[in-house]
Amino acid sequence: MDKALLIKSVFFFVSLWGFTVAFLWFRPRIEVFWKIIATLIFVFYVWFFWDDLNKGYAALTVDWYKVTVDFMKELIALVFVNLFFLWPVALIVVFYKADEFGAEKILKFMCILTIILWIVFAVYVYYERGIDTFLYKNLKEMIPDAKK
Repeated sequence: MDKALLIKSVFFFVSLWGFTVAFLWFRPRIEVFWKIIATLIFVFYVWFFWDDLNKGYAALTVDWYKVTVDFMKELIALVFVNLFFLWPVALIVVFYKADEFGAEKILKFMCILTIILWIVFAVYVYYERGIDTFLYKNLKEMIPDAKK
């Protein structure tokens, strides 16, 4: 995980963000002003990361399978790293939540998510070469359109 997170996956994240902004416009009872602001923020990020988006699109057209696997690996790593931010926020929400059942569900979810991510990273650290061989070579041979 010594590579820069998110840099190679900007195209996927911005594409997902674009779809969600489009869905926002179909959501009723949200003021048009806030829809416009959200869209302008999205447009700013597209403009700011334009070179990375072009590189991501070019890489996707060359080898979509490798780019997709890299994105999935980076997404898991990003969630793992953001646990430093998510845990304090979740604990604040648990403390202030009036519903005891909802507070316990949030706490259970965070505990299970953290343990699962720890297991995934421990397995990946010890078996990185074998997992990468499986993902980039063996699994690729099983998917008909991924062979190139």
